[in-house]
Amino acid sequence: MLALNEIPLHTTTESCRGATAFLRYVSYDEQLPVVDYAHRDDYYLFLFIEKGSGRGMIDFEEYELTGHSVGCILPGQVHFPLGDVKACGWVLAVDSLMVKDEYKAVFEKAPFVKGTITIDDDDDVSDLTSCVAILHKRLAVAAHPAGRSIVHSLLTACLGILAEICRKGFPASVNNRAATITSLFKSLLSAHYRSLKSTSQYASRMNISSVYLNEAVKKTTGLAAGEYIRNEIILQAKRLLYYTNMSVKEIAFELGYEDYAYFTRLFTRTSALSPTQFRKRMTNYFIAIGG
Repeated sequence: MLALNEIPLHTTTESCRGATAFLRYVSYDEQLPVVDYAHRDDYYLFLFIEKGSGRGMIDFEEYELTGHSVGCILPGQVHFPLGDVKACGWVLAVDSLMVKDEYKAVFEKAPFVKGTITIDDDDDVSDLTSCVAILHKRLAVAAHPAGRSIVHSLLTACLGILAEICRKGFPASVNNRAATITSLFKSLLSAHYRSLKSTSQYASRMNISSVYLNEAVKKTTGLAAGEYIRNEIILQAKRLLYYTNMSVKEIAFELGYEDYAYFTRLFTRTSALSPTQFRKRMTNYFIAIGG
């Protein structure tokens, strides 16, 4: 097993060849270019599948790729394919700096964060297909400053279409203020999940009430802030259980729990498996599929 900080991290520089985006069309006769080992990216990765199918895993949640669907893998998510991905469509990698904050908020909440979203509207399929095709053509001649400007505009348009597709499934109650608060909360949680465990602690850091924070996070994500905090901690625990040899006690301490028995109960209640059972199950699972 790897130590968590040894999980391969693919960067924009290496994957996008020094550019801010990389786009490739894969025909049905080709094998979709995937990396067959667990890794993370520091960029956004989108898969726009026209036809075909395949399976993959993002942070221990399985997802399926099918025709006329879009998949998104967020920066930092550990992912890898499950078997061959036999499909045709587009693969788009985008530097985080090129993604507008309003789009980031959409992608983080979108149903396909742990899977894929099917595109039901034929106009959306047509618009996205046309936009990525033009972007692909322009990326080949983007060396000139004017060319780069056009590429950036086309890239923003593609991301906008993707975000629009996602928004169609969102409740109308989500507003910009709630999204802003939730974005700040997520940033704080990412930095402080080891030391801050309660909604009130994050609300205090943000100078708002716990009730207001809960309402904002639930409107944006569908989860109360406390649930979101718990899920983040459990996700980090799962990563450590699978990708390291740390004991359950060591993992509990790493995540800020001096009482590892309490941590074990929390993990078991949330995951329906004890930490030891989860580790054994995932290890056996990947042995079975050859992972």
